[in-house]
Amino acid sequence: MISPYISERTAQICEENGMGYFDYAGNCWFVGHSIYLSERGNKNPQPKQRSAVSIFERSSVVSSLILRELFADINRVWKLKHLSEKVGCSIGQVSKVMGFLMKNAWAVRTAEGYAVSEPGLVIREWGRAYGRKDAVSYPCYSLDNISVLEGKLRELKQDTGIESYLTGFSGGVRYAPVVRYNKVHVYMAPEDIREAVRYLGIKEVESGANMVIYPLENDSYIKDCRIITGDMVVSPLQVCLDSLQLKGRGEELAEAVLQKEIIR
Repeated sequence: MISPYISERTAQICEENGMGYFDYAGNCWFVGHSIYLSERGNKNPQPKQRSAVSIFERSSVVSSLILRELFADINRVWKLKHLSEKVGCSIGQVSKVMGFLMKNAWAVRTAEGYAVSEPGLVIREWGRAYGRKDAVSYPCYSLDNISVLEGKLRELKQDTGIESYLTGFSGGVRYAPVVRYNKVHVYMAPEDIREAVRYLGIKEVESGANMVIYPLENDSYIKDCRIITGDMVVSPLQVCLDSLQLKGRGEELAEAVLQKEIIR
């Protein structure tokens, strides 16, 4: 196989299937006739600087919606036209996202269409790009314990109509209760945050927060949200992306939710 650049994942697939390769960066692998030749780790001499960032960054709303539709059921095979119609975007945008996934060997093409083949790798790379810029947040402190705070969020909806959506540790344990947590992570519409802070009796702090409020920058964050035991919770995908940004056992929680709710 000859290519301008062979990624680490593509190299691994080639080697697993006994297919030799080399690229313009000098990476190569060849075994035959008592000859073994291998060179890996050379960087792409002509990288597309913003390929992953432009697909995965928080501001890429259309790309995000395409990816979220793919992850709603990773076993589904899509025609580009059908996917563009479902999301409400151009075929060109869908082709761009799918082409990027294919290039990194994270998706496959069959006679029936395209499908995600490596959901875990996609989410981890997406999470890394997601974390390159700190999300806007309002860290707050309350004397109430976590269960009381979460109860007050339900009362907030009943009394004021303000919606809130659990994410991070507090959202993730609704899908996979594998960690203990002492901080509530929640999304709210930006215009509702000040009123919610007053209603909940919490105070913004620079350290020691036990509740973090994230403003809903766009509705893609709450696509496929669910009601679990009376609480509004973001989708398993969004929980994974947000949990990967958390210190402590965030990666463990993200992996548990991935296995239980997405890969299944």
